[in-house]
Amino acid sequence: MDSPEIPILESLYDSQGRNDALITLMVEFCHLLGACLRRDRAGVDESPDTAVASDGNDDDTIDVPLQIDPYVQLNKTLSKLAKRPGHDGTILIRANRLSSRAHTSDQTDYRVFFSDIDITRHTVAAMVRRVGDHMTYLNALVLKAFETLSDHNILTVFLRIPDEASSSFEDLKTSLSIIARYQQALDKAEALTFRNGDQDVALGIMKDERSLPDSNLTLLAGLNAIKTDAMGKLVKEVHHWIRASDTSAGAHRYASVYDAIAGVKNLRGKFRIPPIEMNNIRWFLVEKGGDKLPKAKAQLAWLIREELEEDITDQVLYLESLYAADYGQIEARELGLRLKRLSAIIDSVGERPKKTMIVEEVVTHLQWHMDRISDAILEKLVIDKGILVIRDDEGGALEIGRVHDLIVRIIEFYTGRLDTRSKMRRVGAEDVAFNRRDHEILARDFDLSPLDVKEIIQLLKRCFDAKGRFNKAGFEACVESFTRYEEKVFEILWHFLKQPMPREDRIAFLNALQLLFVKMKKPELALQVLLSDFLEEPGHIHIYDRNGIMLANLLLRRYNKELEIDIEITPEEVFLVREGLNRETAAAALMMIDQHCDAFYEKIRTIHRGVINSLDFSENADDELETKYLLSLEREIHVFVSLLGGDIARSVLRSALNEYGNPDSEIYQINSEKSIFEAFLLHLKIILRGLGRAGDASDEWIIEHTANQREELIALSSEHRHAVLVDRVLDWAHKARENIQSRQMTEVA
Repeated sequence: MDSPEIPILESLYDSQGRNDALITLMVEFCHLLGACLRRDRAGVDESPDTAVASDGNDDDTIDVPLQIDPYVQLNKTLSKLAKRPGHDGTILIRANRLSSRAHTSDQTDYRVFFSDIDITRHTVAAMVRRVGDHMTYLNALVLKAFETLSDHNILTVFLRIPDEASSSFEDLKTSLSIIARYQQALDKAEALTFRNGDQDVALGIMKDERSLPDSNLTLLAGLNAIKTDAMGKLVKEVHHWIRASDTSAGAHRYASVYDAIAGVKNLRGKFRIPPIEMNNIRWFLVEKGGDKLPKAKAQLAWLIREELEEDITDQVLYLESLYAADYGQIEARELGLRLKRLSAIIDSVGERPKKTMIVEEVVTHLQWHMDRISDAILEKLVIDKGILVIRDDEGGALEIGRVHDLIVRIIEFYTGRLDTRSKMRRVGAEDVAFNRRDHEILARDFDLSPLDVKEIIQLLKRCFDAKGRFNKAGFEACVESFTRYEEKVFEILWHFLKQPMPREDRIAFLNALQLLFVKMKKPELALQVLLSDFLEEPGHIHIYDRNGIMLANLLLRRYNKELEIDIEITPEEVFLVREGLNRETAAAALMMIDQHCDAFYEKIRTIHRGVINSLDFSENADDELETKYLLSLEREIHVFVSLLGGDIARSVLRSALNEYGNPDSEIYQINSEKSIFEAFLLHLKIILRGLGRAGDASDEWIIEHTANQREELIALSSEHRHAVLVDRVLDWAHKARENIQSRQMTEVA
């Protein structure tokens, strides 16, 4: 049977030989891009290695292999990337976490986006550790490329991969020549000279509507031979159109004049649009070339450019303060600085036509971020007469400054909520008393009336003893009362289960919730709470993620007697559940995952990367979750998708099988500890059973391919028990194929 390669969009795990090849290509692209910029900035008549500054580092000779024109190699690399499946024809490089740099003089770090993955220097370093020292050179290449971008003061590069037409790549070559000389010309306040074909062309720096230098308008002018006066007239006309148009015209979706010229069909048809853009603020607001820029984000970009900052780096700091995804890991000082920037945005709104839209955008995102900040960080925020102060661990304080009243109220709510949260964690203790403010805070948190909150707290007190330990008997007595608040009570109980608690309490709590699930008329509401939490931060793993997916597996089934026993993980018997599946809840789960499939896939990748990192002891990261926990989390996910079925389930399970059923995959190569192989093989058994339940005829080849890996899997260990386990697990490969074939015969009949 032929074994077609799994498409990259189904290769959810960063498996050796698949995404590593793409990462290598992306590093090669970055290296060649940097080499072109270094050569063109140094001078078109100089050899490539003279373009590298001699600073005594080992990478002084990094351009020596490029004795031929680096553009030739760049063209070949772009052609290779263009042939990869599943991409939109664009590459984005974007500065990463500018606000977290210790000093503004520090070299900028970057993320590179292509297809469905993105890389950083840490991604490259991790891959090098996996594949071996022979790939160490990739670290030097990517670091030199990022250094070059930083030296050119480049914060974003957006590139549309040229087509086969020679003129398309020539436009890219011309544009890169302009970018290479742009910063030098700007620093010297003079025109730049760039290479266009066989000629050197002088080009003035073009200005935007504020009479400030604009790199992308300069690119547009250079590619189309637009004179300075003509560009000034064009900028004035487009800016007037944006400001005069009503919302129906779509003009308010553009973040700059250049953005409108490149985006409006009638305008871009008049010009050769540069295939590469530099420092376009749009690419801090969206990640894909075809994405529309929401009006609120576009208006924020205009406000920041017009009222707050002229420099692109400073503008990005404001955007990061609002849209950064790292608030869950932020330090107190950086949080204070971001809050100050957001306050400045609100202060600057004034009476702008879209003031309400802008303020709502700031407040909504800030509240979302504040929900993710740890209590330990929130405790350091102090508001004193409208002035924000950050306390440190040594008793000192850093004054951030006065902040807007809206920011003050948000800070005071979240810091005031800390005491209420502390009471909730000790809800059963005799010395804990909830007052009216506590009820109001909880009512806002859970969208209930204060009276309902008061009654639920009284019920919760019966579920915990005076020491805060879970009381299962007390919970059972409250189940009927809890069902009166079905739509919200699970959300409150889930809040408890997300908190750290002793193992025996966690198990008792998980099992007690089954009694509540039986009484639920709409279990899909509880499932939506769990999936929303799971997908909210797809780039991070939380200690409560496993509890959430395990509860989701419970909710997918109608109550039956075998679930009355205490369980800590979902039993394998669920693979046999057919009639006991709750179809309505499963349909709701499928709909939600389908709507957020990108986040779902990214979460799965994040978890598996966690597995890989936990195996790599050289990382020595204190905050890494243990392999055992991460594998059990993956196990619950594989059970979950197997119960749901459908294309997404097959995609997840096929990718997992291609990883755990492949003795050459990275999980078997990173760590030589034989004990971990047993865990991987038991994991493989779950995947095979899942694919036997959710797969179809097209999956038989990969199942058979896995079964044919018997000798290679056995060779991983010389222990007899290992060989016995391999045979026992691979028996499920044959059973999985039989299940698929049997189900097909039934469906045909």
